[in-house]
Amino acid sequence: MMRTGIIGGGASGMMAALAAAEQGAQVTILERRDRVGRKLLATGNGRCNLGNLDFDPLRDYRSHDRERLPGFFSRFGTEQMLAFCRERGLYVTEKNGYLYPYSGQASTVLDFFRAELARAGAELVCDCRIDRIVRRGGGYEVFAGEEKYRFDTLVLAGGSPAGTPPREALGGYGLARSLGLFGYEMLPALTALRCRERFFKSLAGVRCPAAVTLLAEGKELCCEAGELQLTDYGISGIPVFQLSRYASEALERGKRVSALLDFFPGMGTAEWQSFCRSQYEACLGKTVSFLAEGMLHKKLAALFLAENGWKPQDKVSEAEKKRIFALLGRMRRLPVQVCSVNPVENAQVCMGGIALSEMTDELEARRLPGLYLCGELLDVDGRCGGYNLQWAWTSGRIAGTAAGHCRRDRARADRDDVPAVRPQKRGGRR
Repeated sequence: MMRTGIIGGGASGMMAALAAAEQGAQVTILERRDRVGRKLLATGNGRCNLGNLDFDPLRDYRSHDRERLPGFFSRFGTEQMLAFCRERGLYVTEKNGYLYPYSGQASTVLDFFRAELARAGAELVCDCRIDRIVRRGGGYEVFAGEEKYRFDTLVLAGGSPAGTPPREALGGYGLARSLGLFGYEMLPALTALRCRERFFKSLAGVRCPAAVTLLAEGKELCCEAGELQLTDYGISGIPVFQLSRYASEALERGKRVSALLDFFPGMGTAEWQSFCRSQYEACLGKTVSFLAEGMLHKKLAALFLAENGWKPQDKVSEAEKKRIFALLGRMRRLPVQVCSVNPVENAQVCMGGIALSEMTDELEARRLPGLYLCGELLDVDGRCGGYNLQWAWTSGRIAGTAAGHCRRDRARADRDDVPAVRPQKRGGRR
């Protein structure tokens, strides 16, 4: 029987293990933490956003080899994942295209995978910290402390540094690089941006619709709209998360990064001009604070008044018409300077990873037969909205199927009676 090892028990690792077991392989998951799938519990704000019906690989993902992504998703995409869940008894529902377990609990998805792994006979070894991997005799030996595990094929599903303490940051990526695989530096993505302006301390807690335009050296990189969250250190929320990978990359290259905040997104020029005129006329004779607070959160209104030299009790008048319109215009274009992104331990995912050019269409390392990679370890990152989990399911399914079905002539020439897993001295099995 083919012996397949899976390093990493996250979303992609669990999917890879099930796929390999379906091919008849004897599967062992080696997981660094005390149980598999822990990061899954935090996805979708605890609801587990499994995927998204509104799906376009070239729009929703980033990679240095993005043109290859449609090929992967055509083999196991959203519809295939829905069928996978339905055929095994996990009821999935959708809201505005976003896919969730009907229970509304991420724990339901984790319990589902744990049960499927048990049914497939997969061995789970937790609290297992990998020291090194050696290719030997057509297979792979994995060293973890005093323990040694021997496999015919091996799947690296060690994830990214995102959401992990600094001391654990580059575990899976470091193992892949130690085997000679080329990778792009892993940087925070889907995270908040830290800004230089001191006024953010007065805006903490504000949530409002906005469009955020990111610039590097004054050149526009991208623009996203949605609910903006203002913090005591800068900007956050879905639109900021969507463009944070570009900020990470630009800052890493030493570029000056800034953002323009538009608090009336989606309003065209003509509509905005008409709105400003009606707002001005409706507030003639009233205070500027009345005008501003009728449009924006009080904290934002106070900021714009102070930044533009107004006192709250100043009146809206014909004499101040030009200043009033300048004040309103500022609400469409507030510049802030981005000094850094939040660190990887605060990010949902990372950009970068092992280059797809190193991998075949089966996600097997071109120069290391029998070694497969999947999930966040690869140079693929998606937008918010279930896209990163879909990549975990897709890549895990492809890599696991290939690893479990790997040609028998790749098995170790020195196969003997050494068990796939030796008894643990600590940590135990789960």
